[in-house]
Amino acid sequence: MIRLNGYEVQTERFPNNETRVKDFEQHIFLDGQENVLEFKYFNDEDLVLLMFVKQRIDEFNVPCTLFIWYMSYSRMDRKIEGDLYNLKYICNFINWLNFTRLIVMEPHSDKTMQLLEHATAVYPVKDWIKPEKLSDNVQIVFPDKGAVARYHDCGYRNICIMQKTRNPYTGWITDMHLKEGTVIPGSKCIIIDDLCATGGTMYRAANILKEAGASEIVLVVSHCEKKVFDGELLKEGSPISKIYTSKSIMEVEHPKIQYMDIDVMRYVNESHH
Repeated sequence: MIRLNGYEVQTERFPNNETRVKDFEQHIFLDGQENVLEFKYFNDEDLVLLMFVKQRIDEFNVPCTLFIWYMSYSRMDRKIEGDLYNLKYICNFINWLNFTRLIVMEPHSDKTMQLLEHATAVYPVKDWIKPEKLSDNVQIVFPDKGAVARYHDCGYRNICIMQKTRNPYTGWITDMHLKEGTVIPGSKCIIIDDLCATGGTMYRAANILKEAGASEIVLVVSHCEKKVFDGELLKEGSPISKIYTSKSIMEVEHPKIQYMDIDVMRYVNESHH
């Protein structure tokens, strides 16, 4: 999905499966206003569409900022024997498109920001959960060291930190335990992270919190994949009562999922400073 200045670019498909992009000239700002292109990745076709749209905008010689809802291929952030370093190549492609500025919503890998040019990262979770608005019976839970690195400077109190061990060959979690902090009996625990796939890490963390006496456990993540429906988080009996996330990757409705609003233009304006 690509949206230009609030307008979703329309596409059709030719019989031979080529993409037909409907012109959007009337939605391009030509009077000095900042053109903002929002990019949501659903499949690789969206990358080709991004190229078509940016090339069309370039014909008017106007500045354009790209807001990336979720940086695709973020997991492929290093060269592994037998696989390609896809994040590097996608970032090279986006750099080649030569946007005036790039804004990435909650990058999953630090490599994203190292590889992209003229890029700024924004973190919705930090906006959704302000430390000054949390009561004393609320605890923030970091499910792994990645979450610690991402949110340790937010000023949260009553923190619990989990530590997990993965099998290096299968990727499966073999152990998880509470490394730092103490669960306050009867407390509400908020697990925060950037990305949830099947949710195995969050599920294990939530069970530990529940056994330690937490009365309610919710998950707050900027990005949530459809694979969450393949895991345990949404099933009956799950210790997680609610998942708060954005529509950066999926928009499937579910009683336990609440989608949070993303004010793209606020992030665009704030990134100027």
